[in-house]
Amino acid sequence: MKVQFEAVPSQGVGCPGRRGVDIGAWARVKTILRKSLQPYLPAHFKDPLGLAMRLVRDREPAALYSIQLAAMGMLLKPVDMLLQLAEQRLYKQASEPWLPIILVCGPPRSGTTLVTQFLINHLPVSYFNNLGAVFPRSPIVANLMLDGAIDREEIEYKSFYGRTVHLSGHNDGLQVWDRWFGGDRRRVPTALTDEQRERMLRFFGAHEEAFRKPLVVKNNSLNTCAHLVAGVLKNAHFICLKRDRVYLAQSLLRARMDLHGDLGTWYGVEDPEMSALNRGDFIQDVCEQVVFHQRKIREQLDRIGPERFWVVAYEEFCEQPGALVKKVAERILGQPLKADRLLTADKPFTVSNRVRIEPELFERMRSILSQFQD
Repeated sequence: MKVQFEAVPSQGVGCPGRRGVDIGAWARVKTILRKSLQPYLPAHFKDPLGLAMRLVRDREPAALYSIQLAAMGMLLKPVDMLLQLAEQRLYKQASEPWLPIILVCGPPRSGTTLVTQFLINHLPVSYFNNLGAVFPRSPIVANLMLDGAIDREEIEYKSFYGRTVHLSGHNDGLQVWDRWFGGDRRRVPTALTDEQRERMLRFFGAHEEAFRKPLVVKNNSLNTCAHLVAGVLKNAHFICLKRDRVYLAQSLLRARMDLHGDLGTWYGVEDPEMSALNRGDFIQDVCEQVVFHQRKIREQLDRIGPERFWVVAYEEFCEQPGALVKKVAERILGQPLKADRLLTADKPFTVSNRVRIEPELFERMRSILSQFQD
């Protein structure tokens, strides 16, 4: 059964052929653009031009800035390739990291960006920034060279699907993770080769030697494969977000339209058992995506253990964010927060759980999810 989705109208780009434009030429333009943007967009984005047009139309600052970053990255690619030579030397000289690495993960749209930004603002840590996204082959060297040239803005609690503003703004560093997990970010990694494990150790070791601080990194998909990283980085701790299932399903559905322009395309890691199905029932589909992520979180918790893999409810974090910062500072960093810092860290956030689609569709999500174990 195909579900009508009326609350979020289609935002896809109309077929140029209807306006007299050669469809074959249009397809070739999109192919060239997709290859050019490969380091900056996941491989499964079929229509980057359509995405760019939707972002420009919405005029969301972080979304527009992400377009600027992609353009800067393409223009500066020759420089990035030159700096890569120096970057590789850092990796060869690096030893195994020993300072704590805090990896924030969880289903997409579960609050991972907010938690990451909050930890960065309140703890003495380093993080991946947007400058590194401009120089995906040489993020460490680029930051060392341009440290005095970029403004160190305070991390704002604003983002557009994880995208932020300013060169010093937080970035997921997905291009770095692609080195070990591959460019298809929909796929659940199942193993790492010895070479990939060694390269991961060398990268994080070089990052630690360059910046001399514990590191906070966000990568949503680690909620499906954190055990692979935990086996390599013995100093890594994971903070995995969970969110009310119905509101998570709603947000994932909206993300499909906002970013893909297509309700049938998953946003985030896919369940390999479900991705081959094309039933057209998008409500059922997105609910099963939520259940898939819940199952993966339980699997990672069982494999890694609660000492290194913390499961945190988004709603509880918003009510008392200082509690998480205090726990991280004491148990992971071994640096208890001073009373004044803790006081400023404990101001609550507004929980963004409200109905944003047709009420009957929202209630159908609730009904479907009630059939699955929480």
